[in-house]
Amino acid sequence: MNEDEFQKQLEAIFDETDLRQEDRKLWHDRLDNAGEHIHKIFVDVFGGDRGLLLFFTGNIRKRIDANGDRVKLDEIAEEEKTYFAGLMKGNE
Repeated sequence: MNEDEFQKQLEAIFDETDLRQEDRKLWHDRLDNAGEHIHKIFVDVFGGDRGLLLFFTGNIRKRIDANGDRVKLDEIAEEEKTYFAGLMKGNE
């Protein structure tokens, strides 16, 4: 997948999720230099799962806001465990 194809797919995923501009920028900042392999993974993982993209976007925001605070980061990790445990139960 070339860069133009990835950008089109990325914007389509963002549009389908109705992701806010500030959240799109957050992802662009992380993906701009990530490389083709990560781009493919992003499209594969988030292309068909609106909820997962919204969860990870919120999760990144919370981690940024925590600013290294260990207590806050531990709380975020607990939220992640709960979220992923729910996903696993849904797949059983």
